[in-house]
Amino acid sequence: MEGMEGKERGHKSAAVECSGHSFENQKSANAVVSLDGMSVTTRFANALVSYVKYMGKMVWPRNLAVLYPHPGDSLPLWQILGAGLLLTAISVLVIWAARRHHRYPAVGWLWYLGTLVPVIGLVQVGLQPMADRFTYVPLIGLFIVIAWGVPDLMKRYGHRQTLLGVGSMAVILGLSISSWFQVRYWKNSITLYEHAIQVTTNSYLPHLNLGVALFDLGKIDEAISHYQEVLRIKPNNAEAHNNLGVAMVELGKIEAAVDHYLRAIQLEPQYAEAHNNLGNALAEQGKLNEAITHYSQALRIKPTYAKAHNNLGVALARQGR
Repeated sequence: MEGMEGKERGHKSAAVECSGHSFENQKSANAVVSLDGMSVTTRFANALVSYVKYMGKMVWPRNLAVLYPHPGDSLPLWQILGAGLLLTAISVLVIWAARRHHRYPAVGWLWYLGTLVPVIGLVQVGLQPMADRFTYVPLIGLFIVIAWGVPDLMKRYGHRQTLLGVGSMAVILGLSISSWFQVRYWKNSITLYEHAIQVTTNSYLPHLNLGVALFDLGKIDEAISHYQEVLRIKPNNAEAHNNLGVAMVELGKIEAAVDHYLRAIQLEPQYAEAHNNLGNALAEQGKLNEAITHYSQALRIKPTYAKAHNNLGVALARQGR
């Protein structure tokens, strides 16, 4: 038994260590939002509402998106209070059921609540308030409740097996049709982000990503319109300014590109790519000394940035150095 216990402790230690490494990796990549960036109250409110939204999407999977906009402090008080009351009421019901020797509701409910904790937003990783993929494991808990609960509720009805069979087939058919429609949106980046824009409100990330996808296809004007939409929703987005600069270069509007790159750097001084792109635009204007300054700045921020090394070398060669 001692050996078994020792192994169990070892597994737990490894799991904790892996979790710690995962968190540190996310933190080092600036994916973890600090308390200054998002208050505890905001996180807690979003967590309550997300718990309820996930249940709603399980029952009626409509308006699914690859990216959802974070509501920040804009959640209505009635939604927060309503979500809190609903979660409390369900918790009371499953405790009552457990005391009457029906333990599966408590098992399923606690599974759902517990396995969502790491991704519910109390520790905010990334920009999304919720993501459908986060529920792959947690929803097993609710399915446990359904799988045991529905037959329990139908014990008193005649033709129980027939009703369960027909009902199950109807649910499976409905979900299959829904999945067929949903999968079509994943055909490519264009269809994916266009759908996300259609089913969400004021979500800047789908516009940003759609702009990149359109730019890669050579649809510069369409890409620009989406980058501009990003700035309408989030005026201080450095990446949108940088991408607009790249698009302006493609259109031969170097001066406009310089303005966007400068704005991107003003918003995010450690933006290595914007420094490199600004260096390219300045070099295009013949301002090699200024270009070299920005290439060097890009390399100070990101020493392994190969493009900046190459561009710096080209600029120095043009100066005969």
